[in-house]
Formats: sequence, C-alpha cells, structure tokens
Amino acid sequence: MKQNTLQHLIFLLANLAATSSTLDFNGENGVVRATGTVAPTSLGDFGRSVEVINPSTGESVGTGGQGWPSAQSMNEWSQHTGSSGETLFSNQDNWLEPAGSLSPGAETVSAISMMEPVDIIPLASSSSGTNISSAEPTFGQIVSKSGECVVAKPVEYISEEHLDWVWQNRIGPSAKLKKDVNWNVMTNKNFFLDKFVHNNDSINYCVRWDTSTNLKKDIASKFKDVLERHYNKWNKWLEGYNCWPFRKLEVNMVGFAARQASQFDWTDESLGKLYERNLDSDGVPQCPVECYRFYDHVNNMWSDTSACESEPFDVSFWLKEDIPYGYGYDWGQEVSLNDTMNNLYDEDILFIGHEIGHGFGLPDFYGLDSKPARDFPNSIMMAYSSSTITASDGWMLRRVLDHVKPRLKI
Repeated sequence: MKQNTLQHLIFLLANLAATSSTLDFNGENGVVRATGTVAPTSLGDFGRSVEVINPSTGESVGTGGQGWPSAQSMNEWSQHTGSSGETLFSNQDNWLEPAGSLSPGAETVSAISMMEPVDIIPLASSSSGTNISSAEPTFGQIVSKSGECVVAKPVEYISEEHLDWVWQNRIGPSAKLKKDVNWNVMTNKNFFLDKFVHNNDSINYCVRWDTSTNLKKDIASKFKDVLERHYNKWNKWLEGYNCWPFRKLEVNMVGFAARQASQFDWTDESLGKLYERNLDSDGVPQCPVECYRFYDHVNNMWSDTSACESEPFDVSFWLKEDIPYGYGYDWGQEVSLNDTMNNLYDEDILFIGHEIGHGFGLPDFYGLDSKPARDFPNSIMMAYSSSTITASDGWMLRRVLDHVKPRLKI
C-alpha cells in the first residue's frame, strides 16, 4: 500500500465513530433515566453519547458510545491481521444540487449520471475473512434435542469460547458497563429483534435529510431496498435458528424530514409523509416525536403513537453531509451522506451493515482489550477487517437471540 494512501486511511479511521448511546430525557414529561430508550422530547439526542444510569443502583455507569479505531489501535490491528487494498471510496456529489436551486421545471441530476460505484475495500483482511458471507450459513453442531428449536454452536471460523467471552465481557448482564465499550442487551427491549417481533417482521423508517442539498425521488426510492437488503443479510443467520419466525424482514419508509420541503423534488406521499421545519434542538430535521414507536422501560409498555397523524416510525435513517463515518444503536443509523450516495448501488455498504449490527446489540471490536483473542476472526463489527457480514457476526447475533428469546415470546 502506498504510504500516502495508508496515511489517508489512518486519518479517516481516526475520525470515524459509531455510537451505542441510550437516550437521556431525565425530568422530561415525568421520565426517569434508565438503561435503554425512553420517551424522547427531541430526537436530537439520537446518535449522541449520553449518561447511562444503572436502574438497580441509581449510579452513573458512564456514557454509552463506541468509537471507530484510532490510528494507534489500527496500527496494532493491522500488524497481526495483515493488510490489503488501497481504495476506500471516492467522493462524488453529482447526485444532488445545492438547496434552493431546484425550481419547477429545473433539471436535477439523477442517479443515472453517477460513476460506477467504488468498492469499499477493507484496510485489513485475512484468508478467512472478507468474503465469508458468500457462503450459506450453517447450523454447525446442533445441541438441541430432536423436535426442539434448533440451537447450535459453531464448528469453524469462530469458537464457542469466543462467543462466550463476548457475551460475558461485552454485551451480557455480567459485562462491566463502560463508556464507549459495553452494554447489556438484556435490559433494553428496543433492539431490533424486539422491534421486528413486535411489528411481526417489519420495521418503519424516518429519513432525516440533514443536508443543505436536494434529494431526487428516484434516489430516495432506493433507500428502502438498500436497508432491506442489509437487514436480510443479517437475517440469513437467524432464519431457521431457535424458532426465529421470519424468513424475510421488511423495511417501510414512512416519513422524510428536511429543513424545507423544497429540498425534495416530489410532493406526493408515495414514499411516506413529507415533513419540513420540524427540527430538534440541534436544528436537525426529524419526524414528529409523537410518531416515534419504542418500548418505554419506565412504563413497561410500547409507546402510544395515537397522536401521530401518519404512520409511526421505529428507527431513523439519518443522512448527514458533514461526517465521513457512522453511528448506530436501537434508534437507527446516522451515516455519511457522501459515502452512502457514492456506494448506493453496491451490494454491501460497510457503514450501513455495521451500524445495523449495533442495532441488533453487537459491539465494536477495536483494540486487543475489546476482543477475546488476538486472532479473533474478521467481522463487519470489526470494521475494515470485513466489508460484509461474516460467520463471526452471524454467530454473535444467534447468541443474542438465544439469550433474549424468552422475552420475545416466539
């Protein structure tokens, strides 16, 4: 790899971020802080790192949030995994126009004029890694009895010991909650498994168009397929496992929010309701708070969305123009506008697949102290070791299902 390219990648990675933040609306509308998502008064905290309170002790356990690897940890990481590839992605912005330039009859550049998408090539990979998702998932060694839901353990790629370590030290009830590192999936009923079961195989999206540019309808209409494709790549590892009931997951786009409706070149609601000038405290467009459907851990029930004049939304697809990285958790994904548009036609978009993984409850794996072993296999959750979902990711997701299944009642 050329030295200047390596330096460019290291610089980018040092500025990338992914978050696992829970929401903090203490004192608002009678809500008390608790682990997991609670009733929001503003969606502006989505994707932010906020204080997490242990509900059993009332003590702060730091802030939720995870970061993409620093330059130092990436150097450490590449030393023991090897490195390959020089191209990350190129900048291309002819899919949009400056806000205010769109007028009746004005020509808007369409997606057809985009260059061929540039593949996202991982900074580091090993012989066991990047393209493992091309193989069909297997059940490995089935440990459940005949006639019972299929429960199994892996026999290749990732070990049962590694899976146990991740559960015990990163995302299970025994994991030490720590800023930017760990959380407890057992105390939060807003992860995606819960949402899909509650909605009987579907999830509703609000698009937050956080940019000064305009969006063409033919491009906006592709968001559903992009998201749905990535969810179903994860779902391949759940299909048929432990009585997971859904063969296909469905994504519904129910709202598009912008600072001005004129930023959209369509006025009908065929892609969902259009919202303008509904801004959070940071000035970011959002769908109405009364339309946000979530599990309220304070009242132990799903939120009341009867005041919503349109369809409720479960998560947000937040496209932001001034970031090169992404965030994700139970509230959805905040991703780089440029990266998403430049790779819109790619089969696998690294940031989207990775951030969806956080919404399923999986953590990042950067630095030796975040992994069970130096040879922990490549995964999309160890971003840039793989741009696709690997067997490592799939088995970790299965372990989450194994543990939370009793509350799903499937």
